[in-house]
Amino acid sequence: MTFGAPSHRIESQLTAAARILEIRAEFIHLPGVIICAFGEPDSGTSETHFVKTTGRLSLGALHKVHIIYRSVLHDEVSAGLASEQLDRLLAEGPIYGTFLRCIFAFWLAVFICPLAFGGSFVDMWFSGIAGFVLAFLQLHVAQKSALYANVFECDTLVVILVLSD
Repeated sequence: MTFGAPSHRIESQLTAAARILEIRAEFIHLPGVIICAFGEPDSGTSETHFVKTTGRLSLGALHKVHIIYRSVLHDEVSAGLASEQLDRLLAEGPIYGTFLRCIFAFWLAVFICPLAFGGSFVDMWFSGIAGFVLAFLQLHVAQKSALYANVFECDTLVVILVLSD
């Protein structure tokens, strides 16, 4: 969930992993939260955990998580070693820094504007600036303030609507 796994696959993959590891568990996935219930059939008790995380899209890291998941399912790696690998992966930062990702957002917005939306030469540059600012707000400002992160999408929509008129 941390690296942008598709929501429709999370529950089934957790269930498959629990079955392979011979753990009695049930999972419910809600946006941003996974509810895990681990049961003990002999005593009729269960233990429930709520796992909350924020997600971002990181396809490279998501692929590495999938490789670790498959290696555990095929008994190539122990669960303990896989847990260590996942901890290392979570501790790694993004490949590119904030400024470079903002530059990428600028150029992508510049190229997408005329190709996908038929924008003019002038529109390209305004689109690039808007892409840079949006990426900066998302990567720098919204990550430092939990309060602003909750209203980030709404603020962005208002700015886009104001600029488009």
